[in-house]
Amino acid sequence: MHPIILLFVISLLHAYEARGSDTVTPVFVQKGKDLLLNVTAPVKIVERSDFRWRFNDSNIFRLFHDNKTITIGPYDGRVEIFLQNHSLLLKNVQQDDSGRYTAGVFGIKNTYVGKYSVTVQDPVSPVNGTVDLLSNSSDSCNLTVTCSTQDSHHINSTFRCDTNTCSQEEGGERSKVTTSGTSLRVYLSKGFSVICNHSNQVSSDEHTTMIRDFCFSNPAPEPLSNINIPSNQNQELFNLEHY
Repeated sequence: MHPIILLFVISLLHAYEARGSDTVTPVFVQKGKDLLLNVTAPVKIVERSDFRWRFNDSNIFRLFHDNKTITIGPYDGRVEIFLQNHSLLLKNVQQDDSGRYTAGVFGIKNTYVGKYSVTVQDPVSPVNGTVDLLSNSSDSCNLTVTCSTQDSHHINSTFRCDTNTCSQEEGGERSKVTTSGTSLRVYLSKGFSVICNHSNQVSSDEHTTMIRDFCFSNPAPEPLSNINIPSNQNQELFNLEHY
C-alpha cells in the first residue's frame, strides 16, 4: 500500500477510536432528584491514561490506572462514582446541571463510553377543570370543559352527550405546548369522564370531570316566558307580583 494512503487509513482509525460512540442519549430529570448515568462500553485504563466524567468542557471526576481518584471542587460531596461499573450519580440536580455529560478514557487515544444530553425540569403545576353547561335536558347535554394551570395556561373543548355516550366536538383546543415547554391536553376517557392533563418529561398532573355530575340529573329550568299559565291564574299571578 502506498505510504500516503496507509497514513490516511491510520488517521481515520485513530479518529474513529478517539470519537467512540457518536450516540448522544437525551435524559430528563426532575429538579431536586438524583441523576444516574451509566457507561455504555467496557472501561480499560492503561498507564498514562485516565477515566473521566465531564460536564460540558469541564472535568467532574478522574480515575487513574493506579485507582487514584480526583473529584473536582464544585462536585465534591455531590457526586458518587461506582467504581465497579464507572457509573456516575449526581445528587440534588438543579437547573444549572442541564448540559452535556461525557464519559471516556483519555490518554494517547481518547475513547468515549457515554454521551448524554441532560435537561433538568421543574415539576408541572397543578391543573384544574371547570365546566360551562351550554344546554341540558333529560336525555342530552352540551358542555365546555376548560383546563387551566396555575401558571395561566388554558385550553377548552366542547362535548356532546346523550344518556349512552359522549363525543368530543371539532374545534376548540385538544392539546397545546405551553411557553414553558409543558403539554396541556383535554380528552374524553371511559365514556363520561373528561381528563385535563398537564405534563412534561418528568412529571404529570390530572383533573377528572365527571359529566354525569352536570348532565341529565339536573336539567336547566325552563324560562318563565315559556311556561303556559291558565287564564284563570293570570290575575292571581299579577296580584302576587304587585303585592
